[in-house]
This record gives sequence, C-alpha cells and structure tokens, in this order.
Amino acid sequence: MVKFIPDQWLKYRFQKGNYDHELLITLLYEINCLGVIEQDESFDAFFNISDSERVSEEIRKMTLSISEQSIHYEKEIIANEDWHLSWQKYFKPIRLTPNIALYPHWKNYKGPEKIQIAIKPGMAFGTGTHATTQMALKLMEKHLKPGMSILDAGCGSGILTIAALKMGAGYVQAWDIDPVVTENFMEHMELNNIHDRYTLTIDDVTKHPVFSVDLIISNIERKPNLALLTSLHRQGSVPPTIFTGILKEEHDMFVENVLNYGLILDDEMKQDEWVAFFIK
Repeated sequence: MVKFIPDQWLKYRFQKGNYDHELLITLLYEINCLGVIEQDESFDAFFNISDSERVSEEIRKMTLSISEQSIHYEKEIIANEDWHLSWQKYFKPIRLTPNIALYPHWKNYKGPEKIQIAIKPGMAFGTGTHATTQMALKLMEKHLKPGMSILDAGCGSGILTIAALKMGAGYVQAWDIDPVVTENFMEHMELNNIHDRYTLTIDDVTKHPVFSVDLIISNIERKPNLALLTSLHRQGSVPPTIFTGILKEEHDMFVENVLNYGLILDDEMKQDEWVAFFIK
C-alpha cells in the first residue's frame, strides 16, 4: 500500500525556560505530536497540518497548565523535506545498564550488552529516551524472570514488550488503547526480529476483567494506573506489577492507594520528575 505523504507539516517552536521540559515533551506526544527535536535553546514539535485547529487549542491549554509564567512559542507551516530524518543527527545509542542498550536502527551497533533493542527515533509512541520507559526497563531487569508471562499495559511502540522477550519472558500480552500505535508497534517487532510469543490488543486494559500473568508492566499515567490497580484488586489478586508514569508530586497519593489494597511496595525508583514502583 502506498502511503500518502503530506506536502506540508505544522511546526511549533517552544523556547526553553524555567519550566518542566520533560513534562512539555510528554504532553506534546499526548496530543499526537509526530516528533520532537531538541535544539540548543528550543524544542521543535511537528504535527500533521490537517490537525492545525485542534493542535492550536490544545497547545494553548497545555502551556497554561505547565507553567504560571508564559511559555513562548511560535507556529510555522513547513514544506515536507524529511524533517524526521533530523533525528539521526541527535540520537545516539543509550547504554541504560551494563546489560541493556537502546540504539537507532540505522546503526550497526556492536556493544557488549546482552539485551540490545533497535528503535526508530521520531515515532510518536516512544523511543526509550523518556525517564518512565528507562525506569521500567531497569525494574524489569531486576524483577522479570525467564519464562514469565507478561502484561505490557500501555505498550505504545513496543519497547517494553521487546525488552521482556529478550529478557526471556515466555509470552507477552501487549495492550494499548490507541489504535494508531499498531503500525509503530509492528515495525519495532520487525526491526528486532521478533515474530512470535506476543499478542497486541487495542482496547482499554483497565476494563478487562481478568489477567492471569506472572508480571504486569504498566507504563501509563497515574489515573489509568490506579484504574488498573482497582480492576486487578476486584478480580481477587494483583500480580507483581511495575508501575511507571507517575509524577513525583503524585507519589504519596499512589502509595496510599497501594497500601490500602494490602499490597507491598517492594521497590521504588526516581528519575527526573517521575517515580516508578514495583509492588506485590
């Protein structure tokens, strides 16, 4: 099938300043940003030009929610000149731990790590650079055992599914609420030569009645994380679970909910503005 390539794109340039840059990038992806390129003094975010009216209103509300001070930004319509290839100038292999590395797929990477994940930077659903994904990977390295059955809740581009399978998981159920992730997810499976031992389901994971798995990895936001926790508790048991996507200021609220269900907070990690937990 031939894909339609627009003649023009919508670009927003956000000046750096005294506000949470990580939060800005996270929120940009939540409103279907196609990619973000960091410059020395700004961030360039790209969108489909057909979304211009919606994006304009979303960005107005988003910037007001991030900072009490105004965030300066400019909008521009640009010609299609393969802007997404600019990622290749900025993205380098990331050695997350002695055993885990993420690398751009065009590199012939030959590092010493046992778990090497090829990624395609510029996709809107995760490249492994965000703190929440990195903490999930580190906690998986500590708590995932070979042969485990896994639920990847909010799988996005599939990085955590790939990591789980490369760590020896027996099977991964990958779920995401957004059907747009499907193409990106499957492309990452192909890039990493993964052809079986997983399924991808497009649905609301928090409303599924029963999950019989050994470990859950939930890299979503606080509210859906709590909805998933509640759903699991109602089914009668909560499998060991890695929760990420929780802001530091939400830490106490989330921990209170975990303890109220009689669960044990076994491990905790912090990075940038985010926290992650392993509960059982």
